[in-house]
Amino acid sequence: MRIRSSSNNLEIILSGALLALGGCVVDSGQKETTADTAHLAPVVTVTPVNRGTHGMAERVLWAFSPDSKAVLVVADPGGVENEPVPNGFFFGDEARGFQTQMDSVWDVAPSPDWKWIGFGRAYTVVAGGGTGTDLLTDVSRRTSIDTATLRAGSFPASGMSLARAVAQPGVIHIPDNPRVQAAADSAVPKLFPIARGWRVRWTTDGTTLALGNSPARALDNEPSQTWSALDPATGALHGTLPSSAKLADVKFTGGPTLDRSLPIDMNQSPPIQIQRGNQTFNIQSERGVITLVETTPGAATRVPPRVVGAGIALAATAGGRYIIALAPRSKSDPNESAVEPVVYTVTW
Repeated sequence: MRIRSSSNNLEIILSGALLALGGCVVDSGQKETTADTAHLAPVVTVTPVNRGTHGMAERVLWAFSPDSKAVLVVADPGGVENEPVPNGFFFGDEARGFQTQMDSVWDVAPSPDWKWIGFGRAYTVVAGGGTGTDLLTDVSRRTSIDTATLRAGSFPASGMSLARAVAQPGVIHIPDNPRVQAAADSAVPKLFPIARGWRVRWTTDGTTLALGNSPARALDNEPSQTWSALDPATGALHGTLPSSAKLADVKFTGGPTLDRSLPIDMNQSPPIQIQRGNQTFNIQSERGVITLVETTPGAATRVPPRVVGAGIALAATAGGRYIIALAPRSKSDPNESAVEPVVYTVTW
């Protein structure tokens, strides 16, 4: 996955990065039949995928779990000179009723069993204005990493200024049941006092989070050449991966690239078929409005289309709880696209 950045906005975005974690609790009395749900209207909430900078252009990517009940959505912004800028991501699992959103990450990847999320948190340690402003002390306080380690692990974040950045690895353990009392604590993002994680991957057995070395150049798509091994349960770090270790390859679907100079057709998009219990629906996008239309064969009663929200739908989880969409930007900015990637959460 490419991680892009705008040097002009890097200091502001990274220093004001938001960390949002929400466990979405499912109604314990879930309805599974047409008769049960025909009279009910779903509750819909909307979550921006990226609350940080959107850069000059922004790619939208997503990956589904093998059963299509969990989804990871990534907003990948890019800068003028293809400098590194942090991503935002959204994760939702309709089977477990859990969702979370985070900004300011260099990279993110689900474990092969989709029970963990690994990410590389982004921080600026030297701002790019003028001769550069040293932010090492502040980042050290926030990350619990000493300034010498931060300085050694930092990398250029711009080809035109003195800006430097650093990565800190972290994980989220997705609870099997977010309704139990201890679930919220276990799902809180856990960050490790390590200055590494420009790229993150999981080994195919899901036991190890691989941390990629810092980029050699200040480019959004610069790969990592070497990898170290982090035990997500204990925090133990090994300088290299075992020779027998293989890295899992997550297949992301590339969506549209949002650019203020490139118009996006927000009138309609192809329908998306979903199934909830023994009901079937189409998620339809027409004239800039997303609706749910029941298509259950032989349904005794038909209900009017249910409005989800503004925009066009791009994809959805199997049961339609999470709908990836493009929607009009809530706060307009003449330097950014007029639309932004969001996820609609539909709760019955």
